[in-house]
Amino acid sequence: MNDLTPGDPPHIGAYRLLGRLGAGGMGTVYLGESPDGQQVAIKVINPEFSRHEQFRMRFRREADAASRVRRFCTAAVIEAALDGDQLYVVTEFVPGPNLEEAVQSSGPLRGSSLDALAVGVATALAAIHGAGVIHRDLKPSNVLLSPVGPRVIDFGIARARDTLGGITGTGELIGTPRYMSPEVLRGEPITPACDVFSWGCLVAFAATGRAPFHGETLHAVLYQVLNNEPDLDGLEPALRDLVARALAKDPEWRPTSQQLLDQMVGRAAAPEQTAHSVQTTWQQTATVPAAPQHTAAYTAQAPWPSAPDGRPPSWSPPGAFGAEAPTGPRPGADVTRPSSSAHRTRLLIGAGAAALVVAAGVTLYTALAPGGPPTDLPLLYQDDFSRSGTGWGSTYTGEKYQRQGYAPGGFYALDAYGEDKSELGEDAPIPFTAEPQSPSPGETPTPTVPDDYLLGVETTVRGVAGGTGEYGLYCRQDPQGSKVTRYEFLLDTAGRARIRKVVEDAGGDLTARAQTDAKVADDVGNDQSSPNGTDAAKQGEPTSLQARCRTTQEGVELTMWVNGSRAASVVDARPLPRGLVGIMARVGEKSAATLKVGFDNFTMRGSPEAAR
Repeated sequence: MNDLTPGDPPHIGAYRLLGRLGAGGMGTVYLGESPDGQQVAIKVINPEFSRHEQFRMRFRREADAASRVRRFCTAAVIEAALDGDQLYVVTEFVPGPNLEEAVQSSGPLRGSSLDALAVGVATALAAIHGAGVIHRDLKPSNVLLSPVGPRVIDFGIARARDTLGGITGTGELIGTPRYMSPEVLRGEPITPACDVFSWGCLVAFAATGRAPFHGETLHAVLYQVLNNEPDLDGLEPALRDLVARALAKDPEWRPTSQQLLDQMVGRAAAPEQTAHSVQTTWQQTATVPAAPQHTAAYTAQAPWPSAPDGRPPSWSPPGAFGAEAPTGPRPGADVTRPSSSAHRTRLLIGAGAAALVVAAGVTLYTALAPGGPPTDLPLLYQDDFSRSGTGWGSTYTGEKYQRQGYAPGGFYALDAYGEDKSELGEDAPIPFTAEPQSPSPGETPTPTVPDDYLLGVETTVRGVAGGTGEYGLYCRQDPQGSKVTRYEFLLDTAGRARIRKVVEDAGGDLTARAQTDAKVADDVGNDQSSPNGTDAAKQGEPTSLQARCRTTQEGVELTMWVNGSRAASVVDARPLPRGLVGIMARVGEKSAATLKVGFDNFTMRGSPEAAR
């Protein structure tokens, strides 16, 4: 191969160029050779991107994160030039056609080859998300069918383009709409769930030879993705159900990449183990189609019909495919219809795989799927504030310097004044520490905060005047720093909910404000409560707030419920460390606003086994 043009340089950095592998909206990809003779792929960023300083900063962060992704199922990053006039990334060269070329040349994948592709790409996403990276542009041309299995390429760097608003200087939409999730097309915050949607589109293409959302024009494709159900005709039943869930319009209803993996292999297997098994299966059963001409390493809310309440169908048990069916029917199984998994080769469960019968990730997703908070988490701590001196703080009087504390009415009061104390918070005295301790010999150490817990509290707006305010719960607050670092689950006086992240006093929304059924604070009177708070029960109706903070493979999953209904949910791929939990109230700083809130029946639920 030597199809370099006269305008191509002979070298990029220390690498000699051998030819072009492809070009895309973000740059040109070359086949190169390192000084030691190793073949590499070099992606050079187009000048219209590299001249933007904001893009360069984001590119630097994403390239650094991509270099931390574990090597299995991906093309490993060897070098990234992050400064200078020319930006480029060097990765290992992976021989083999991409998925788009292979399907166009040899037709759709079938049987164990299709299974290995689906599992291999999910394994790569689990590794990518575990490194805090979101691919953002997963599509058939970004999956290489190498001799040792499918490899996902171009991860992480595509997200740097978001700094330019998703549109190039010529007005071109960045990304491939047929494989982009609805929330990406709407310009909403990007989460790992967008990659899961793209995985569903990609597997559907591999199995049928066509994208699940049709349309000859950009407008038609966008309409299909945003409004219509995917076309999954021809997809084998065992894969069809999982792909349908991955293509849910609402990102909250999609499984995570790790849950995809757990569902397919039938148990909670580590990505490294799964990658090894995929490689073995691929080499034994899959024939990699020949590339048509060149070996390419790069190119550059609708209701669910089966769910009457508009939610996706419930999860099937782990082992739906890719594992041998157990002897005899499952309880409640339809024995009149043979299971397709009974006719499949056992794919991935090797002697070294983790011997867990139930995939924990799938179980947790099931608990969240109906929309309400989980009900099976054991109680770890509670306080109904009927007695003072239980470790929260001082006594409330309503006078200056005593505007938070135990109130005579049997609740905990926080009064925020914009002209004075505009933000108030109180750490809950839970029986856990933020960091492991080293107790004296013979003493029992205090356990650390669990990896998964659910906070709950009943709130009453006792009065609001002069403006608006917000109140709620927080988790993972830094116990040491002089500046605030934490996650906040907030409900404002207009009844809108949001989740916010604060790092050293600088905060930003993780979710957009969502309207809830909480009573608007104006309806409870404007600052009519008595100074000592004893008539709080007469001021409006209590609103139940619940917040879950759960560690996952992708980061930390944050979910908020108002009066039992899910109001907001997000996964933060760069999670804050363990920390304190508590309650808070806030109005605008140096404003004339006043907000008085009562908190009652605080609870913390979680898995004691997760506290260590």
